[in-house]
Amino acid sequence: MQNLFGQISINFPEIWREHFDTYCQSNIAGAREKPDKYPFPRNVDMWFLAVCIAVHNKIEPDFSDKGKLYKPIPGTVFGSELWRSDSLILLAIAHSGDEKIIDNPNEMIKIANGYAIAGFPILLAKLEEGKGDSSLDCLSDYVIELTEE
Repeated sequence: MQNLFGQISINFPEIWREHFDTYCQSNIAGAREKPDKYPFPRNVDMWFLAVCIAVHNKIEPDFSDKGKLYKPIPGTVFGSELWRSDSLILLAIAHSGDEKIIDNPNEMIKIANGYAIAGFPILLAKLEEGKGDSSLDCLSDYVIELTEE
C-alpha cells in the first residue's frame, strides 16, 4: 500500500516547537543515549501519542487558527510504519463519519493534527509533573494509567 500522506507535512503551532526539541531524541545530539530524559525517538512519536491522548480523553479538536506554524514532521515518515497511517485513516473516518474522506489525505491529516494539538497540553503536563522522576518515568506511568482505565 502506498503512503497516502507522503506529500503532506505536518504543520504544528510554532509555540510547541521547543517541546519537540526538549523531548525528542532526533533534535538533540547525543540524546539517543539518554532516553530517560528524551523519551521520544522522533517528533512523529510525540505527535502521535498526543493524537492518542486526545482520542482516549474524547477531546474534540479545535480547528481554529493556531497562529504561526512550522513543519516538524514530513509526511514521508508515515510510509515506514503503515499501522500509523492506517490508524490516522480510521480516525478520520470515525471523526467525519464519511468513508470517502480517504480520498482527501489533506483533510485526514488536518483531523489528526487537530487531535494532536488537543492532546499536546495533557502530554506536556504529564511529562513535566515528574517530582524528581525522569521524563521517561513520567511518560511510562501515564501510559500505564491510560491502559488500566
